[in-house]
Amino acid sequence: MRRFLFALGCALTLATAAQAAAFSKADASHDGMVTYAEARVVMPQLTETSFNKFARNGVITKSQWPSLSNFYDLMYRQR
Repeated sequence: MRRFLFALGCALTLATAAQAAAFSKADASHDGMVTYAEARVVMPQLTETSFNKFARNGVITKSQWPSLSNFYDLMYRQR
């Protein structure tokens, strides 16, 4: 059980680090917010409709990014 929890913790840490790196890459203006156009750099299949389900005022913040990233992974990368 300990090995499983350790492996799960490692996997979550790696996923979080990957999401942070993707956010930084997408945030071309370095203002802490990602527009739809910026998000398409790292999520090329993302639709504007899907983006807007997670966005507030047309942008995604760093705290919102994991939700969008998880959605994108489920919808597009798992296929």
